[in-house]
Amino acid sequence: MNRRSFLYTAAATAMTPQWLAAQAAALPPVPPLDSSKIKPSDFSDADLDMPFALSHFARLANSMLLEGPDAGFLTLSVWRGTANLHPYNARIMENILTLTWFYVTDRPWNQYRGHPALRARLELALTYWCGLQGPGGEFSEYGVKEWNLAATSFAVKFFAEALRLLKQAGSPAIDSVLHQRAIDAIHKAMRSVLFDPEMYSHGLTFSNQYTNIFAGGAAFLAMYPDAELEARLHQRLAEAGTKLQSPCGYMYEGDGPDLGYTLNTHHENLAMAWNYWRGTPLATTLVEEENRFADWLQYNALPEPGQPFFVLNRGIETRQQHATYGAVDTPLAERCPLMRVFATSPSRRAEQISAARAKLNREWPQVDPLVVGEFGALSPYLFLMRSLHEWHPTQAQMDEAQHLYRPLRETSFVEQLKDSREPIVFTYVRRPTYYAAFAAAPKTVTPQERLGLTLLWSPERGVLLQSQTNGGETAWGTAAGNTSHEGTGLDVTYADNNTTMRYPLLRGGTKTVRFEQDQVRVTVEMPGEIVEHVPVFDPGCVHSETVRRVLDQTKSPVLGKTFHVVELRATDKLEYTLRP
Repeated sequence: MNRRSFLYTAAATAMTPQWLAAQAAALPPVPPLDSSKIKPSDFSDADLDMPFALSHFARLANSMLLEGPDAGFLTLSVWRGTANLHPYNARIMENILTLTWFYVTDRPWNQYRGHPALRARLELALTYWCGLQGPGGEFSEYGVKEWNLAATSFAVKFFAEALRLLKQAGSPAIDSVLHQRAIDAIHKAMRSVLFDPEMYSHGLTFSNQYTNIFAGGAAFLAMYPDAELEARLHQRLAEAGTKLQSPCGYMYEGDGPDLGYTLNTHHENLAMAWNYWRGTPLATTLVEEENRFADWLQYNALPEPGQPFFVLNRGIETRQQHATYGAVDTPLAERCPLMRVFATSPSRRAEQISAARAKLNREWPQVDPLVVGEFGALSPYLFLMRSLHEWHPTQAQMDEAQHLYRPLRETSFVEQLKDSREPIVFTYVRRPTYYAAFAAAPKTVTPQERLGLTLLWSPERGVLLQSQTNGGETAWGTAAGNTSHEGTGLDVTYADNNTTMRYPLLRGGTKTVRFEQDQVRVTVEMPGEIVEHVPVFDPGCVHSETVRRVLDQTKSPVLGKTFHVVELRATDKLEYTLRP
């Protein structure tokens, strides 16, 4: 069947799954890339990340089931990991954005644009995905008809972009009836996320899942206006600053702070919403939220000298686990000056482009192997973010923003932040020679959190102490079973302008932490043997006359540094200091 005949038949025949599967099966597979027709110079600087996806794309497209009840399902595990590769999991089908991008995008190297075998598979995949939707517009992720917020809200985001690509391209097109069915599916999904009280309640705990609706909703309504949905979307956005965001500034994840989800998914959602709303009154709401988050981020992400990353105050993480984080590039930095501190510098961006170009010139047509089974081996995010508005600060703007960044700008302050949802208190102390973070609550927000002294840092030496998320001996504190006492909760009394913390220990006795001008002094008074774990990158910063040993760790959480746990032992009373 030639392409003209195929397109004519597709337009004239009912698009049933059985018919689509038969059409796809009658066509040859999506062909492998013919790299002999492509030169490295064909790729623009903006597309230097595309040779990898281009080279492996046919393998993904041809992994689609073409017969049976799951015809249209993509079986190659390149998104969400092998453990989640189930036909009921609508999130696997977010790779439809990948199929759509290659089907419609005009690039000199894109040999798949308008290819009939790809169109057949794209239409079959869309039909299968539409069939997964529940009666109220919901999608499932973890079981058959086990509808949830994430599967539904992420669908709005990824498929709104797929619809935008189809609308923008005009040609090549897909079947008009199927196209409308996909539009209706997103409309129903938006209604579910915006009006279902259970969806909203879940989103208040897992904000990154809910804020997908601002990203995808903005994109969808820009193409297909709906006054009722728009009014509800704006209402939910207005509520986000108080219902999805802590007064401390972080977005709620598991009811607490989690920089991984916020800096990744949530910031991608913000960038997509900003693309559509930056010239509207809604931009002010986004900027206000981002400024509150930037204020929180400055206390919990500290620069590591000589390294292109920030060290995180990781002990307070509620869901993911990140010891460090690279640059945070967001277009909202145009209006949020403090976020420029965390951006990629112009010189580093130029270095990254130069290195990618050199690698392409040196290795083409070879690309990195596709690691099947890896969570994001070929992620649809690669195609979601390509068309969005970008803004990058100049070096002068980054330098100027440093004057807003308190850990570097000031040499003495005490800042204490309290959440209103959970009784957790965060104290940040800057002294001339160091910066420290301390977290306290009657109980941890999630089991992996570790409280107490979570971070110690100096401008010259970078991170000195970092309590490890979900750590046993790698979490700071007085040993109590397999973890530290501080890992279970602290009932703290504050004194001396919040620079002295005192709290009872599980086995009796008390612990006192004092933030002095040139050191942190820790005193443990408890009957019997005392064992204290101090996770540091330089054992020499721990000063004590008690028995000590250094438990070297085989893997350091911070690149370029060796990680140690100093173990201190004493009877009845233990005192030690931490000095930069």
